[in-house]
Amino acid sequence: FIAFGTEEFRYHSITQSHIFSITFIILLGCVAVLPIAKSKSYYLSEHKKNNVKQILQETSFRGGTCYCYDKDGNYMSYYVPYHEVTDEDIVNATNHIIDYLYSEKVESMQFQVDTDEGKVDFFSEQAIVHMADVKVLFIGGIKLCYICIVIFVLCLVYLILTRKHSFNILLNVYLRTLIVFGVATILIGLFAMIDFDTAFEVFHKIIFPDSSKVKLALSFSYTDTLTNVLTAEFFMHIGFAIGAIFIILIGLSIFLDLFLKKRLIKNT
Repeated sequence: FIAFGTEEFRYHSITQSHIFSITFIILLGCVAVLPIAKSKSYYLSEHKKNNVKQILQETSFRGGTCYCYDKDGNYMSYYVPYHEVTDEDIVNATNHIIDYLYSEKVESMQFQVDTDEGKVDFFSEQAIVHMADVKVLFIGGIKLCYICIVIFVLCLVYLILTRKHSFNILLNVYLRTLIVFGVATILIGLFAMIDFDTAFEVFHKIIFPDSSKVKLALSFSYTDTLTNVLTAEFFMHIGFAIGAIFIILIGLSIFLDLFLKKRLIKNT
């Protein structure tokens, strides 16, 4: 290793500390997101709270014309026969959405329900196209988590081997990084609380640089089953829940950082 006291060593320690801090905070984000985002019980409790069954019955399966964009971007209308929505339909929709988003092996989230006039697809063509785009992000995010774990472990090994000289640098860098992420999360949360619709739109513009994908994501008809299952209230609640968990994890990390700094000062 580079001899302690050199500028080169200090530069390496600061760089490694920044990489360690950022990757660890990303992993904290994964801890905040994945358990709740994959929790079918959470989804079902939200569906009940948001009256999803009633909404689906009154808008999507009332027996009439529904609207959506097709895969070519053309606005179309189609007829959906009357169907008495059941709890099983909502469970199936939830299972298909989660299984599709989190598994590369599942090729489609589509399923069918029995209506008075035969079987019909539950999800619209627009929903299928949009969720294919969302799946790319989800799978990419999961892969990013694995990459961050590898980088985190490598940085951790380096910092452990040089801990005598780099531990104080790590604690200082990590604390500053935590504060930046924590403040940013609080500001984003306040923005969402003030104007959730605008925050939701900005969020989609960030994750979908392609404007056509943004348009597809924000132009669902009131009759569409996807947005009647995953309502605006659902996204608001899960967003605030994830944000709260993340802030708690950040707070605990700051407390641990300050505790270790105090111990370090006491022992020097």
